[in-house]
Amino acid sequence: MNTYDVVIIGGNPAGGTAAGAAKKLNKGKSVLVIRKEPDALVPCGIPYTFGTLDSVEEDIKPIAPAKKAGIEFLIDEVTAVDTEAKKITLQKSEEIGYEKLIFATGSEPIVPPIPGHDLDGVVTIRKDLAYIKSIHEPLMTARKVVIVGAGFIGVEMSDELAKAGVNVTLVEAMDTLLPLAFDADIIAPAQELLKSHGVAVKTNEMVDFIQGENGKVSAVKLKSGELIEADKVILAIGYRPNTLLAKEAGLEIGRFGGIMTDEYMRTSAANVFAVGDCAKHRDFFTHKPSRLMLASTAAAEARIAGMNLFSLKVMRQTKGSIAIFSTSLGKISLGAAGLTEKAADQEGFKIIVGISAGMDHHPGKLPGTSEQYVKLIFAQPSGLLIGAQIQGGPSTGEMINILGLAIQKSMTASELAVFQYGTQPMLTAGPGVYPIVVAAMDALAKMDT
Repeated sequence: MNTYDVVIIGGNPAGGTAAGAAKKLNKGKSVLVIRKEPDALVPCGIPYTFGTLDSVEEDIKPIAPAKKAGIEFLIDEVTAVDTEAKKITLQKSEEIGYEKLIFATGSEPIVPPIPGHDLDGVVTIRKDLAYIKSIHEPLMTARKVVIVGAGFIGVEMSDELAKAGVNVTLVEAMDTLLPLAFDADIIAPAQELLKSHGVAVKTNEMVDFIQGENGKVSAVKLKSGELIEADKVILAIGYRPNTLLAKEAGLEIGRFGGIMTDEYMRTSAANVFAVGDCAKHRDFFTHKPSRLMLASTAAAEARIAGMNLFSLKVMRQTKGSIAIFSTSLGKISLGAAGLTEKAADQEGFKIIVGISAGMDHHPGKLPGTSEQYVKLIFAQPSGLLIGAQIQGGPSTGEMINILGLAIQKSMTASELAVFQYGTQPMLTAGPGVYPIVVAAMDALAKMDT
């Protein structure tokens, strides 16, 4: 039986990042990644294989850099883990021993118990190359597609398929798109943009059943009574932790199905860690259990685990998931971090909102300029930043990361108002109207009244 210093089960963002951190910070240690597929997709890129990218293969994450760094790969499926004997049983290969083990088994799509969910033509978006290839052509050549769920996958799939010429209807049970990430004032322009791309958007609607003929999808019936013709249905209502293997190994599982871990991603079993979608998450502000699943969160957890496998080298200071999101619908990009105004109110925070509206280049007539709207949410009376949302152009992605760091480091409105920044005409708003500062100043003015 071959034994490795570090074995990682799963090789997507969490597993790959954990392997890289483990190898870099533990010189001389052997690192093995076990995954089912020889090639793995970039999960967040999957929707773009249905339009923006020319093929599914263009979304494959290269494995060569990891191998060059000395990380080994085994393409196989783990069938059992014995945490007492520190050994792994595989479907095709002989048993493997480990010194430290990391579960990075990810998540799987939720399939709701809607009548008709098992009809031919009903699909989910699985993070699996062979599966995505199998549904790619049928979706791209479909006449009418109904997408159930307006989270990031649902919205991005809607936009990509519509731009490719498919007739798309997007159904969401709540009153706006991306309801857990954005308030209505931020998401409204994006919703109108989707409609302009040809997506029929139906909010405050729930699916009653999926209708079929001869075992194949023919329509979707809403609880309102409307019948929407469809030859394909995408269920995009979320994901659940993939923890069957962990449960069978005796690991403690949390309320929402994730593997229980401490601050350093250590599980209830000695020498066993868990990172990413399969691990339990906590909200940054309330420490309540969270269903949040993000590749960026997974990568951060993976670095924590990889750096602290053999001793606690790096103290963890982030005490929960901030929930940083971003997406792009072409002309409009959206970013969010922390609590929405609605969520802050539900949690009982007294808040002040600061707003900035302007252009992301200066002067605004420069090519590629986009309107930019920044919304900052501060708790009172402390002035702590607890939420941020942006609607704008390509700079949105990096600006929301700045605001995520500001939340993580407990920055206040007064600190952001004197935040030092660099500007450049083609890259940012003007030096006198940098949006983070303007929004912070707006909040400060409201606090004084």
